[in-house]
Amino acid sequence: MNLAQKPIPYEKVEAWLVSYKDLKAKLEYTQSELKHIPGLTRALHEWVNHSNSRNKEPLLRTIIHRIEITEYEIPLLLSRIGLMDYALSVLTVEEKLFVRLRYLDKLTLPAIMDRLAFSRRAFFYHRKRILHKVYQQIKDREALMELDSFGED
Repeated sequence: MNLAQKPIPYEKVEAWLVSYKDLKAKLEYTQSELKHIPGLTRALHEWVNHSNSRNKEPLLRTIIHRIEITEYEIPLLLSRIGLMDYALSVLTVEEKLFVRLRYLDKLTLPAIMDRLAFSRRAFFYHRKRILHKVYQQIKDREALMELDSFGED
């Protein structure tokens, strides 16, 4: 490794891999929220026509939330997932299996070692090599992975 190179943030890369499954689930959920827009449009028309008799704030908050989802949340999730897909595409079949077992299925170290017939030393060698490969694909767009989702604390 060249001394001028930035060290690989292994813990950060592992956090990205662990969050991959959650990002996909969150995208699916946020996209499902948008299915209610036709009902929201009807409610907005009713609200405009009968604005004196209805409480406006919940409807306005819902509209703002839907706009935030379409303008910010979904594009950010798609970008993150796409970046992770790109990074994972450079892995071999064996490396992808390792990632699935370790970070998506969250199996224990002994379970993965048994499944892949790895010694403890081989496990950590493969882990480090895989994390390095993933980071090399993401490093120039690392800031995208660090952005907070809209509305997160």
